[in-house]
Amino acid sequence: MGHSKFIQDQKKFEETLDWVTKMFNCEQRLPDQVYKVPFKRNVVIDFDDVMSPDFWVELEKLIDLSNDSFVMMAVLDPDPVEYYYSEFAYYNWCILQKGTTSDEYWNILEQGPVESPADAILFNSEVVIWLSSSMKWAIWGERSYGICILSFNEGMDDCENEYWFTMERAITDLISLNFRNYTVPEEIASKLMKFYSDI
Repeated sequence: MGHSKFIQDQKKFEETLDWVTKMFNCEQRLPDQVYKVPFKRNVVIDFDDVMSPDFWVELEKLIDLSNDSFVMMAVLDPDPVEYYYSEFAYYNWCILQKGTTSDEYWNILEQGPVESPADAILFNSEVVIWLSSSMKWAIWGERSYGICILSFNEGMDDCENEYWFTMERAITDLISLNFRNYTVPEEIASKLMKFYSDI
């Protein structure tokens, strides 16, 4: 498989970027608010689970519930223009059509540029987003926190499963693993609860 699913055209990238910036504050990072669009529900998923072939099944459920024709996966860090395009002549952003298989999803995650396999999304992605074509749901992931935040409005709860954590539980069970003595600083924990807890 070539880079066919990845965006190569600059105009297409700019159109897609415009769409992404309607949903996300792309310059922000956790624990601050990364969404521009207000969502009623937030759940947390382990970053490593999202970076696995099995997660495509969960994405497909979200796609079906919201009648999406596709979902876009985009890496914000490393920079898609300054780093990725300038080095490899394509963007680390791709459109995943409805009907994509788990194997295809996995191939996209682990497919790096020929000259630099270590730059695959699976290995070299600090901030990754997934955005539905309907904009009814979105996921923001940060590797350094070890989490992805899935945000949506009513009607998507049918997807609920063992992958989903509340923010409170994620702070204890997932995020703490990335801090010294497994202790999340109070300032960070309180911001995460403020912005991403449904309580």
